[in-house]
Amino acid sequence: MKKTINVLVVEDNEYYNKLLFNALQQSTHFIRKGVEYRLVLHSFISSAECIRKIKSAEFIDDNVIAFVDYYMGNGITGSHIINLLKRQNVNAQAVLLSQSMNIAVKNTLSNHDFFVVKDTFAPALCRLYLDQYIENKFL
Repeated sequence: MKKTINVLVVEDNEYYNKLLFNALQQSTHFIRKGVEYRLVLHSFISSAECIRKIKSAEFIDDNVIAFVDYYMGNGITGSHIINLLKRQNVNAQAVLLSQSMNIAVKNTLSNHDFFVVKDTFAPALCRLYLDQYIENKFL
């Protein structure tokens, strides 16, 4: 039976959302005998839509990794979204993204596992985090 990995991309900049989504979609698929999984990618440009999906318990399973931008607009931050997700699923892994390194330093409220500065290497680094997540979960 294939296990499902839900991958959430929460980024309000449509261009960057697609860039990150496409990088993650091309994630390396580990092929080992008896290990089967499928990636289900979810893209959110609206923080309200993402929050609604989280509250609906759609991502309550154990296999969730989220890539969340810090500045989402409308008074919502990535920290809010990550904390809500982790209340629903304590095993979810979260990567907080921001253009400012200061967010990682002064952001103690977020329950994120990793922090990535949004630069030219960020999509590739996020892909590596996803690959590592898959490897740790299933191999």
